Amino acid sequence: MGISSVYAQSADVKFLIDTTISIMKNNAVNANTVDWHTLRSNALMKAKNIDNPYELGSTMRYLYKSINDFHGAFFYKDSTFQWHLNESVVSDSIMNEWKKGVQSVEMVLDQDIGYLRIPSMPVATQNDFNTKAQKLNDSLCSLLNKNIKGIILDLRLDGGGAMHPMILGVEQLLTKGYIGSFRVKKKEDWFIKDNGFFVDTTLYSKINPTCSVNAQNIPVVMLISPHTGSAAECFIIAFKGRDNTVLLGSKTAGYVTVNTGMPINEIAFMNLAVGYSADRNENIYREAIEPDIPFSGIDKFNDIPNDEKVKAAIRWLKLRIR
Repeated sequence: MGISSVYAQSADVKFLIDTTISIMKNNAVNANTVDWHTLRSNALMKAKNIDNPYELGSTMRYLYKSINDFHGAFFYKDSTFQWHLNESVVSDSIMNEWKKGVQSVEMVLDQDIGYLRIPSMPVATQNDFNTKAQKLNDSLCSLLNKNIKGIILDLRLDGGGAMHPMILGVEQLLTKGYIGSFRVKKKEDWFIKDNGFFVDTTLYSKINPTCSVNAQNIPVVMLISPHTGSAAECFIIAFKGRDNTVLLGSKTAGYVTVNTGMPINEIAFMNLAVGYSADRNENIYREAIEPDIPFSGIDKFNDIPNDEKVKAAIRWLKLRIR
C-alpha cells in the first residue's frame, strides 16, 4: 500500500506538499543534508486528515525547519507559514520606530561627520527599484556636498527588502565594478557601473546622481543590530573589503541566504533559500555578521547626537579623518 492511500488528506493538500518538497529538493541550499524519502513520509503523516490547505501551517514549518531555512516562507492565498529560528526580542526603541514607519534621515554631526539612516526597501515594481535608490542617493549627495570627512550609515532599523537600491543608493562610497556575488547554482556577480546596479548583465536599478564627489576613501562606520537583516546584510557584504570601514553594534539577524520566489500554482507561492552571498574577496557569508566593534546600549533614534553608538562611531571616525 502506497503512502498516498494511507492518509486521507485532500488531493489539493497532497499536491501542495509534494510540489513544495520537489521544489525544495531541486533548489534548496541545504538540499543535500536531507533524507527526502523520510521527510515526505513525515510530512504526509503530519498532514493526515487535513482537507483545507489553510491548516498546513505546522506541516510547512516542519519542511522549512528540516532544511534549516528560516528565511523562506510558504504562502497560500492570504496566509503565510514560516519557521522562525531563535528570533531576538525587539527593543522598545526599535519597535517604536517601526510603528512610525522608518524613513531615511540625514544630518551633519560634529561639523564634518555625516549621518545617514537607511530604511528597509520593499519593492514591487521596477519604478520602486529606481525611485528608492534615487531617494537614498539624493540624501547621500546632500551630505557629500557639505564636504563631510567621514560617514555613519545606520542600518539598525533596516530589516531588508531589496538590496539593489540600497547599494546603488550609496554608490559614491563604493568602487565601481565588481563588489560581490550571489552563490547559487551558478555564481551571479554584482556590479556598479554607469550609475546602475547589475547582477551579471541584468540592470536592476538606475539613478541620476546630484553630486560628483568621489567618496570611496572616506572612513565609514556602519551601525548594526539584531534586526539588520536580509538585504541589509547583503548591503554590508558589498562593503566588506573596503578600506576604513567598520561595523559597530550587535551581530545581525542572520538572514544571509539568497531567497528566490517560486510559484506552486495560481494561489500558492513559496520563497526558498537557494544560496549565499560573497564579498569582493570571495568570502562567503553563511551566518549572522558580527560587528568589528561590539557595542551595546539604548538606541536613541530621536536624539541622534546623544545616541551612544553614534557617539562611539564619531570617536572612531575622528581618529581617521585626515
